[in-house]
Amino acid sequence: MKPPIILMIESNGEAVELARFALWRNNFHCVLQWYDEADAAIERLLSGGRRESDRVLPGMIFLDPAMMENNGLDFILAMKSGRATRAVPIVVFPDSDYPPEMPDLIEAGAVEYLLKPETSQQYMEVVVDRARRWSKRRRRRSAPACSVRGDDALES
Repeated sequence: MKPPIILMIESNGEAVELARFALWRNNFHCVLQWYDEADAAIERLLSGGRRESDRVLPGMIFLDPAMMENNGLDFILAMKSGRATRAVPIVVFPDSDYPPEMPDLIEAGAVEYLLKPETSQQYMEVVVDRARRWSKRRRRRSAPACSVRGDDALES
């Protein structure tokens, strides 16, 4: 069985590296992909891939909405409108100084809205917990064709 893909849409490279380390440290075998722009991620996810390796959907997505003009709403709506991508769980994962509630993101289809914890240890625990929870659910379903592989892919 192939390891699940965890996709992070995050502008902070240090946060991505901390997530990668947490997954590795907890022996959670996965492919961690990172995009620092939501537009690039959605383009690759919704434009069917040509290669076999491009046709694997992520098991889940961590989405930092602070880097987008509309708090990630357009990204979530685009993902939920795509036939192949609508089942991919999206965890909205903003910095702790972000607004504490964004019900419109949940209504649009995000599975969870979770503020990033203050400490590195708590952050790592949350990343591993959510990766285990949501990518496990996704692996039970068959993965339709869709492009996600990019130059920013990191293996964990």
